[in-house]
Amino acid sequence: MKKENQQTNSEDDCPVAPIAGVVYGDIIYWGTIAGTFIVIAGSIMTFVTKNNYIDPNYLLSSIWEGRTVEEIWTGAVGAQPDGHWYLSQLGTGNGLTAGGIALSIFSVIPGILGAAFVLFREKQVLFGSLAIVGAIIILAAMIG
Repeated sequence: MKKENQQTNSEDDCPVAPIAGVVYGDIIYWGTIAGTFIVIAGSIMTFVTKNNYIDPNYLLSSIWEGRTVEEIWTGAVGAQPDGHWYLSQLGTGNGLTAGGIALSIFSVIPGILGAAFVLFREKQVLFGSLAIVGAIIILAAMIG
């Protein structure tokens, strides 16, 4: 015998996710997945081939010795590179790994812009505008 006040678990009882959140989440999800596969490929390339920007043996031993970032870069390539050094080194394992990480992080920007588009279509101008401002701030931080 079922009580009248007893709650049932049906799909109708579940809250519906906002479309802007779904768009944002899907873009972030797939961008991160793509970046992850690139990082895995770069990591394999780093340890299997000799085509590296920084020798992995030197890098790992320097980290375990407690050297600073500046000391490691100076010992590896002569000086700490500025900005997006990996763009010119995408053919190396290190560059591919850093590029995959950057792609995963960059996926936030199209995710926010996609959510902003949906918010504007839903006539939520304030939240859409805030999303655009957020995307601009993140893009400025990435560019440096």
